[in-house]
Formats: sequence, C-alpha cells, structure tokens
Amino acid sequence: MKWAADNNVGIRFIDKGKPMQNAFVESFNGKFRDECLNEE
Repeated sequence: MKWAADNNVGIRFIDKGKPMQNAFVESFNGKFRDECLNEE
C-alpha cells in the first residue's frame, strides 16, 4: 500500500465472487491450466 501511494498507483479491488472483473488473470489461469497442469 505504501509503495502504491509513493508511486501514484491506484489500487482497485474486484468484488468477491466476480472473477470476470479481472479478465487478464482469468485468461492466464485458464491457459496455465490447459498448457501446464493438464499435461499429467
């Protein structure tokens, strides 16, 4: 929080149960799961 304030970075939180509000992370998780975790 201090680093963000010192560097003028705004922090936004997503609502609980609303992962679609962070499409970048959801996309990464899906690709990681498909390409790495499902190999076994």
